[in-house]
Amino acid sequence: MRRVLVLTTHHPSRREPSRALYSYYTYGALSRRAEIRFVSPWPFWTRLRFPGDLVRPPRERWDGLEIEYPPFFSVPGAPVVHGLGMTASLARRVAAIRREFPFEAILSAWAYPDTVASAVLAAYHRVPLVTTVLGSDINELAQRPWIAPQIRAGLARARRVVAVSEALGREVVRLGVASDRVVVLHNGVDGEVFRPRDRAAARAAVGVDPGRHLVGYVGNLAPEKGADVLVDAAAILRDRGGAPVDVAIIGAGGYEAELRSRIAARGIGDRVRLLGRRLHDEVPTWIGAFDVLCLPSRREGCPNVVLEALASGRPVVASEVGGVPELLQKDNGLLVPPSRPDALADAIAAALGRSWDEAALRATVPNLSWDRVGDAYARLLDEVIEEAR
Repeated sequence: MRRVLVLTTHHPSRREPSRALYSYYTYGALSRRAEIRFVSPWPFWTRLRFPGDLVRPPRERWDGLEIEYPPFFSVPGAPVVHGLGMTASLARRVAAIRREFPFEAILSAWAYPDTVASAVLAAYHRVPLVTTVLGSDINELAQRPWIAPQIRAGLARARRVVAVSEALGREVVRLGVASDRVVVLHNGVDGEVFRPRDRAAARAAVGVDPGRHLVGYVGNLAPEKGADVLVDAAAILRDRGGAPVDVAIIGAGGYEAELRSRIAARGIGDRVRLLGRRLHDEVPTWIGAFDVLCLPSRREGCPNVVLEALASGRPVVASEVGGVPELLQKDNGLLVPPSRPDALADAIAAALGRSWDEAALRATVPNLSWDRVGDAYARLLDEVIEEAR
């Protein structure tokens, strides 16, 4: 089996169990096809409340795959130096891993600082790099003047750049990566976990009113995710009258206070609930309780929650941004312009008023197993290792 070092900040941990679950599924599938050592670094200032983590970095097992979480040192509030800080902090640890585990390639994810550091370390150890870009790392970070050159240099050193949507792949090519080194690979979804469920039973399990429409949002609470647009759309639906529409917002983040203020200002606290983070074991039941999943993002890569909702037999209303149009058509959802609460309210009402076939919705998901994603990564790694030889 191939020996691969995975290096990315994107993986869940005991402290953040709902973070980057696509990473957990992807590398878990790959670990059944290759020998993996996994390093998931974190900025040191995120550990100041847990000083023991700085002295002895945690190690955790996730379904048999051991992850180590070392801190990396940089300057808080100065992202331009995060790439250098991560590279310098990890150099000794990666060299030690290489001595005991002679990896043949490095697999990374997220353009900055992860890919930037991984590119330097891969070059030093003379192994090929495969990296994955996911959305905001290209759509946002690669637009910042002092970070963009670092991202371009890191991507240029990668033998393959995996983009999770066609739209993201085009952006990578615009950054100067040759198109024949860009591979588009949509995320998978666990079709056994995310499956059609009895809506009444799911609502009873999560404690919501079975007699009212329920629109759900699952994701980080950040401006680019557009949960504020959903709050405004909920107010519009309330003002129009008709059947009550409740909104359940699952997630956490720095935008939570703004959302709470917006909900209060519009007087819709009886209709919109902020539920905070939920463990990944709870999310499938919540999606089963929804009538419609709504993702009103301003920017996106290939949002896994859209695939999870469709696999669960639930239609999706989402912004027409990034890779979302590659996942949705008239048979499984509705697309709206971003930052348009009026259009979003119209689409939600239309989706709630339409009869949807759960089996047909599920059939629109291309990968109902993460094993297909694991197979694709294994083939890519085989290719680049042979090329390097």
